[in-house]
Amino acid sequence: MSHLESEELTQAKILIDEGKLDEALTLLNNYEQKEGLNHHDKESCHLLQCQILFWQGKYKELIKHTEPIYKESRERENNLFIVDNLLIMTHTLIRLYRFDKAFDLIKQGEELIKTIPHELERAYKQRKAYLAFIKGYLYNRRRDPDDADLALKQLEHSLVMREELGVQHEISESLDQMAWNLLIFKGEMDRALKYSERSVSLARESRRKYYIACSLHVMALIYASLGEMERCIKTYEQGLELFKEFNNKYEMADVLNNLSFDYNLKGDSDRALECIEQAMDLNRELGDLRNLVNNYDFLIEILIKRGDLERARQSLNDLERLNSQLKDKQMDLMYLFDKALLLKTSLRARDRGKAEEILMQLLENENLTHDGKYRALINLCELLLTELYMTNDLNVLDELNQFLGQLLELAEKSHSYWIMGETYLLQAKLALIALDLKKARGLLTKGQQIAEKYGISLLAMKISNEHDEILKQLNMWKNLKESTSSLKERMEFARLSEQMENVFRKRAIEAPELLDEEPVLLLIVSEGGRPIFSQSFVKDQAFEDHLFGGFFTTINSFISDKFSEGLDRAIFGEHTLLMNSMSPFLMCYVFKGQSYSAQQRITYFIDKLQSDELVWQTFDKFYRVNKEIQINDIPSLKTLINKLFIEKTIPLNSLKYN
Repeated sequence: MSHLESEELTQAKILIDEGKLDEALTLLNNYEQKEGLNHHDKESCHLLQCQILFWQGKYKELIKHTEPIYKESRERENNLFIVDNLLIMTHTLIRLYRFDKAFDLIKQGEELIKTIPHELERAYKQRKAYLAFIKGYLYNRRRDPDDADLALKQLEHSLVMREELGVQHEISESLDQMAWNLLIFKGEMDRALKYSERSVSLARESRRKYYIACSLHVMALIYASLGEMERCIKTYEQGLELFKEFNNKYEMADVLNNLSFDYNLKGDSDRALECIEQAMDLNRELGDLRNLVNNYDFLIEILIKRGDLERARQSLNDLERLNSQLKDKQMDLMYLFDKALLLKTSLRARDRGKAEEILMQLLENENLTHDGKYRALINLCELLLTELYMTNDLNVLDELNQFLGQLLELAEKSHSYWIMGETYLLQAKLALIALDLKKARGLLTKGQQIAEKYGISLLAMKISNEHDEILKQLNMWKNLKESTSSLKERMEFARLSEQMENVFRKRAIEAPELLDEEPVLLLIVSEGGRPIFSQSFVKDQAFEDHLFGGFFTTINSFISDKFSEGLDRAIFGEHTLLMNSMSPFLMCYVFKGQSYSAQQRITYFIDKLQSDELVWQTFDKFYRVNKEIQINDIPSLKTLINKLFIEKTIPLNSLKYN
């Protein structure tokens, strides 16, 4: 049935669209007291009140307001209103971590939605889409990896229906949680970022500030995972301002908590401390002890980093008192970890030994989360690193490698590709100080491949630059191998402490200056080493003859030794040689300068060759008749080489930091 809407309800909706939520709520509260309101007017007023309370983060007030009305409405059997009431109640319960109650309501909702009259097709589809979203949101919120696929399936189902309906902020909401799922459970950061960017765009088009703020929150998480801390913090700050407009203290506290963590990673402990203290004040006001405990965890780490150990100890005592109230296993583990952190700062061997003992006990606890395991492993490795500096004992190095192996395995299982890339880099540094140069370079190649595969461009650049530096220092490392240098000296050369800090505490990477390489020679050979195509970028014939003569000696060695072991580059005098497979050929590129931009150019070049059927057939034809291709045999090849290697006018996504 259609109903004429009252003037007050119409005005309330206008105020809501303008973001004047307090004015709208006052108007609705006054309207609710009017005599002679029919059931429809009361129900419409109630749902608008609930929506405002939800956006303002007044979750407990919303539940208190909704439960009696939900019971009343069931007696009148207005199923559409009952479903709407149930859905917003369920959404709110999930925000309050009351998952069991939310599950019960979801089961009721699934049955009630079936009772919506068939003639209300759009209303039916909208509620069904919202229910699918809520189910996906609940599975996400529980953070159980076993639920990840189920959550994504429900969210995708909600997205399909919402796109059919065309309601922008609802589409944005589904995309937002899909992006979160892909980031947290799958580590698919490229895909997560695409969903997040679309979510933000749609939320902005809808001009619904609450949804803009929520989508910015997830986007900031993705930027943090990509190591783009400046963009992460800027995005969080934008979202925080919007949540402040709603005075949504739950969301404000959540964003401030995350901002504190990210400012700390960036090295700004003053701002980190300011944010965490604001978050704690909000959570105390809300009576949210669960999140307050998490705040204390961050606070203690910040205080330790600042050297304020006395306040850190007092905060640990406060945390212990909170834990005694909550009686939560996870919180107990968090307290033990923070206790180990404080013991670890001591100069006394006895205290550091106790810290190591606690961390080992935590790792053996089946209730420890993935994040908890990371932190325990990293701190164990730091303790062992200090011991290695002090003792020069190779047995400690073996133990350190063992824990790093566990860290790598954990990161792979949980799709934490940033940690994987950084851990490979750390393992490479340990191989360096053990003077196993070949292993070190192989690990660097693996780390860069992981970072590139999952779109962590800044980390890939960093690892590539580290690889270049090692190549330049090969003679130094070979001399160290023949000398009596101590482990401590080698650790300093390898900057091992700096890398340990980067694995967990300093995710921010400054975008390196990325300079275009100077091309020297492009060569495509068969896997047996026979030239199929060559393009020289130098005009000095004598130099070119010298280059080819020495180069073929190097390349034959590279094919039989280095490339077979997974290495992708070698030093050739003052030049660098890159090699990539494009079976049945090998692509070789000689250049001066940084390797990272050269690698991206070669990747682009190979992709273009293989995707052009005519060009690829020509290569195959010449290969079969044992004939070398000339540049004029394939006109499009000449154009591509000029634009990509000489003029450098083809934009490459991976080189966006130029």
